[in-house]
Amino acid sequence: MVTTKRKPLAPLTALRFFAALAILIHHCNGLFWPAAALGPLDAGVSFFFVLSGFILTYVYRDAGPIALRHFYRARIARIWPLHLCCLLLAILLLTIPEPFNLGVLAANALMLHAWIPLDRYFFSYNYASWSISTELFFYLAFPFLVTCGRPALWRVLLLSLGIVMAIDLYCHWQHLLPWDVTRDRLSSTGLLYSDPLARLPEFVAGLLAGAWFLDRRVADHQPLARWTVIELGAIGVFIAGFVYFRDLATLLAHRLMVTLEGAGVSLAQGFDAALAAPPGLPVRAVGLEWMRHVGLAPFAVLLIVVFAHQRGAVSRWLAQPWMVFLGEASFAVYLVHQVALRFVQQHFTRFGLVGFALYTAAVMAIACALHLLVEKPARALLARSGG
Repeated sequence: MVTTKRKPLAPLTALRFFAALAILIHHCNGLFWPAAALGPLDAGVSFFFVLSGFILTYVYRDAGPIALRHFYRARIARIWPLHLCCLLLAILLLTIPEPFNLGVLAANALMLHAWIPLDRYFFSYNYASWSISTELFFYLAFPFLVTCGRPALWRVLLLSLGIVMAIDLYCHWQHLLPWDVTRDRLSSTGLLYSDPLARLPEFVAGLLAGAWFLDRRVADHQPLARWTVIELGAIGVFIAGFVYFRDLATLLAHRLMVTLEGAGVSLAQGFDAALAAPPGLPVRAVGLEWMRHVGLAPFAVLLIVVFAHQRGAVSRWLAQPWMVFLGEASFAVYLVHQVALRFVQQHFTRFGLVGFALYTAAVMAIACALHLLVEKPARALLARSGG
């Protein structure tokens, strides 16, 4: 497999840890503390999708023709062994509520479960692994997308956004409900949140950002102080976007609930039920389900492009070996945290901030062990097996 020998992007590796930590905190909502009040922390998934497109472009775009067999083997070696390990942990440690279904298990094992918009598939066993299934779709498409120039990629981005709009209209037309009130039927969450086509714009945005970075990198003589200001500015813009979407979600939730109350619709399901607002309401609720998960992608693009230059003091701090190690272990943190969280829910009753600290420390320890003992050796073994 041929790759372009480029400078490692250590700060971006470290940023992966913060994205994984945000998702970990997000999923603790209502158990240890009300994490939802902090804002759309699940935007860490969006960051991962954008970063994936950026890194793959950075590594492969100028490497010449991609040998598909070697590329796919390397990508499978990257995600499949740890995914199988965490799937096995979920089976052994957790009480799975739904009746056993061989098709659901097979779809999980093959990383195809997010491609099926039924919640018993895309949110089954290790819930967090839906994004790995979506990532597999991106890996399959990448060798063909990377050959496109930037103008063609812009057209792909517009086309993918058009597909999202069509899915959104279909959900609204069919009055599809979110995942927590459906099981064996189509759900708006399955089509607008976990489905690879709904998340493709984020990946393509990463491809475009990577192509722009390779074509338009600035000169190396820019002062450290100037780049430090730029890095801090990018962080500030990202935080501002985060706060905007947090406040927007709160405002829209209030408007939807007031409108639903006036229409006599039950609020028992909370905000997620409001997403399934009946037709005729003044707010298009279904489209919000996509926007509140994907809206931070442009801010993630800015953050990734700025820190890919590795020129400021913040980048130097992120490039420290211990930070890079945490970033490398972030995939294990992401995959194992939901298994650990559900184990805590099923076997313990005392929670709170102390419980959150113990849970987080346990997840970090388990993730580091999985990274060193499972992820890295298995990846190396699978990569060598192909010659």
